[in-house]
Amino acid sequence: MNWRRVKNWLGIGAIVVLSLFAVAPVLSVVVSIYAAGAAAIASLGGLATFLTAEPPDPFATSGGVGPLLAGTLYMTALGAAAGILVGFPIGIYIGEFKRDKLSHVARGAVNMLVEFPTIAMGLFVYGMFSMVRGDVNSVLAPLSRDLSSVLGGWVTWFVGPLDFYNAYIGAAALAIVMIPYVALFTASAYASIDQPLREAAYSLSGREYKAVFTVLRKVVWRAVLASFLLGTAKIAGETAPLFFTALGNHYYAPFTGPTGAVTLWIYEAAQSSYKVQVDSAYGAAAVLLTVVLALFILAKLLGRGR
Repeated sequence: MNWRRVKNWLGIGAIVVLSLFAVAPVLSVVVSIYAAGAAAIASLGGLATFLTAEPPDPFATSGGVGPLLAGTLYMTALGAAAGILVGFPIGIYIGEFKRDKLSHVARGAVNMLVEFPTIAMGLFVYGMFSMVRGDVNSVLAPLSRDLSSVLGGWVTWFVGPLDFYNAYIGAAALAIVMIPYVALFTASAYASIDQPLREAAYSLSGREYKAVFTVLRKVVWRAVLASFLLGTAKIAGETAPLFFTALGNHYYAPFTGPTGAVTLWIYEAAQSSYKVQVDSAYGAAAVLLTVVLALFILAKLLGRGR
């Protein structure tokens, strides 16, 4: 008997068993959420109603997450756009200019932000906005009047004087959460470029800026896009930063005031003593999980094609 081969198969078998134990809780959560969520969506009026209707009150027989989904998508889109605009150049600086002393400081700050409590980020954004709210509104108020007189009243849903809680500071908090993820992924992508390819890019482009942002960017675009999608999936499921910024809202309302989010509704409805609201929380969790998994799978496919 070949004991070396037996030990090899035993080791592989142990790894497989331990991997199944690691994956089982995740699969259990996913299956249970989809099972309970699908039943809840069906009982609350079907998928179309659930995705467009307002959340159910305690005595309703139907309802959904329409305003909450709109708020989540709007704040996530704004936060993701800001996150990539800020995180991408920071990642390039960290990955491509490693010898600069300031680059080490930037990497340390980014690593700290990854571990920083996200609820503290929301509180920070709220505090900063409270100090400048008057100045911001002195600009937005006349701008909103001018735009609405030309384009129509719908503009006030997006541009206007901001309440203490609104979608824009919610998006700002989400952007701060996303920035370190994009920066670290981008830095790793640039640092992994082969030295001969880097030297060729610098010699052909003639300028450092063009080599980094044009030539080398085309080499790592898949990894950067994957980091963008993973960061977007991360902030789409965030709850804590929105407590002090978006606050929450159960109705369709301008984004310049308190704005609902799917995550906030799940947190609120799961604590309800009414079955219809608990059911809607399961349905909302299934919708949110679908969005996050779709972004995650797309990111992994892009990363594999790198």
